[in-house]
Amino acid sequence: MNILAIDTTSTGLSIALVKNGEIFSYTKEIGKSGHSATLMPSVKAMLDEHEVDVNDVDVIGVVVGPGSFTGIRIGVSAMTALAFATDAKRIAITAFELIAYNRRDCIAGVDAGHGNLYLAECQDGKVVKQSFVEKGQSDCLDAAKIDFEPLASVDETLAKVAIQKVNDKEFVSVFEPFYMRKSQAEREKDEV
Repeated sequence: MNILAIDTTSTGLSIALVKNGEIFSYTKEIGKSGHSATLMPSVKAMLDEHEVDVNDVDVIGVVVGPGSFTGIRIGVSAMTALAFATDAKRIAITAFELIAYNRRDCIAGVDAGHGNLYLAECQDGKVVKQSFVEKGQSDCLDAAKIDFEPLASVDETLAKVAIQKVNDKEFVSVFEPFYMRKSQAEREKDEV
């Protein structure tokens, strides 16, 4: 079985390929606006390097959020197109699941920009409660008690979470972006 999974929710691009049980992964820092130009050439390079035809990918996964609104949209759109074109099964992964992987209990944190945070209370790798915390409130939090990164690299963890979701048959019919709040443009529109 071949699994392809990506994460475009932060300033990095992470790609994981599982080819017949063997994990290949890649992460590259690309900044806030590099995903659209970098994603598909990087996916193609990963597949070519490991001699996997895109039509031989059985499962496609994507981190659906929370994180960068634009990054989420790019990742979800691109992987939806690939899944549709190849008829591959789909798995949706959250940024919280990556952080919580292999941790018994934790509070997973994702930067929401402008001093805000997305938080999730996790038990045994599963999200049990999530919240959006604004800057004024986030200043009161003990940052030492919040985990912002997975225990291993993002790309390696992405592969392992994808394998786990495939084994647990956690397939979805549609990739739905996981936004925990409205985008800045939507919030500004509401204020008018």
